[in-house]
Amino acid sequence: MELEPNIFDIISLNKKYMNYLKINRLSEATKKNYQVTLNQFSNYIIENKGSHYVEEDQLKDIIEGFLSALDTDTRQYKTRSINAKRNALTGLFKYANEEEIIQVSVSHKLKALKIDTTQEKPILRKHEIDKVLKLLDQEASHTHQETYETLEDQYYQVYYKIRNRFLIHLFLYTGLRISEAAKVMWDDFNLDSKLLTITGKGNKTRWVPLNSQLMFAFFKYKTAIDRLGKTIVSEALKMNPSLFHSKYLFPSLYRQGQDTPLTTRRIAIIIEDILERTGINGTRNYEKKITPHSLRHTFATYLLDSGVPVRIVSDILGHRRTSTTFDNYIQIINKNRMFDEIEKLNY
Repeated sequence: MELEPNIFDIISLNKKYMNYLKINRLSEATKKNYQVTLNQFSNYIIENKGSHYVEEDQLKDIIEGFLSALDTDTRQYKTRSINAKRNALTGLFKYANEEEIIQVSVSHKLKALKIDTTQEKPILRKHEIDKVLKLLDQEASHTHQETYETLEDQYYQVYYKIRNRFLIHLFLYTGLRISEAAKVMWDDFNLDSKLLTITGKGNKTRWVPLNSQLMFAFFKYKTAIDRLGKTIVSEALKMNPSLFHSKYLFPSLYRQGQDTPLTTRRIAIIIEDILERTGINGTRNYEKKITPHSLRHTFATYLLDSGVPVRIVSDILGHRRTSTTFDNYIQIINKNRMFDEIEKLNY
């Protein structure tokens, strides 16, 4: 006697899994990315089957079709992005197996793709870093020489320029992820212990040592914000009080009455704009363009190039495994060893 195939509702499964993740230690960003992938997967099923009900014996073919669609997607997903989506689906179907919603195992269909770690990461060269910092210093210094329609416009521009200058300093001297930088609070800086407290992936806490130049930049930024706040209050200007009262280093000024940090997308736009105005990417004809994440690569590369041990760099970056740092920056480590070894040659 032939048994009827097991049928499940993909939308219902997605909802149950996302509710399950609410008690998990995953970061909000990871949960959001999982939700995007699960929605993509559901939409793919509905568009191709005309229903959100799935027969279990068709699941493997559906997964293969979805992964093939990602490969040909016009957004041209990178290998890491595709692996992140594979991880989301792996978690979904592992949960479905544990809850006995499905019996078939599909984990072998979702193995991570191998990432090519032999290519050098695009980083800012030292003269490019100088170019960026010089531009930001000039802009922060010349704000008062420009003409504005209102005092509010002038002081907002003053704020944006001193904020952007410190934002770049923070990335270059800490190697933070954008998601981490967005959530940094004033109280996270401890100048006495020279440590910055960071809440990273999986809500794990780590401490990043503060370089003396970053501490000086922090002091300048805080002093400028305090002065700006006093001026705004004394002149009774109609400006968002989050500018000088926020607990965050980089508050969003778009929501009146709410103390929220800048979004990661907004920070990325700020960095992309700075890179565009310096013309750095325009000179990279045959090289990979600099992206906001390149600032993290720049930080790690210069640390390793200076001889800092991989273990220490791994801890500062917040990598769970030293092997992650080693794999990502193997070309830098090999280059350092190559130069060390060639010096041993003595005829």
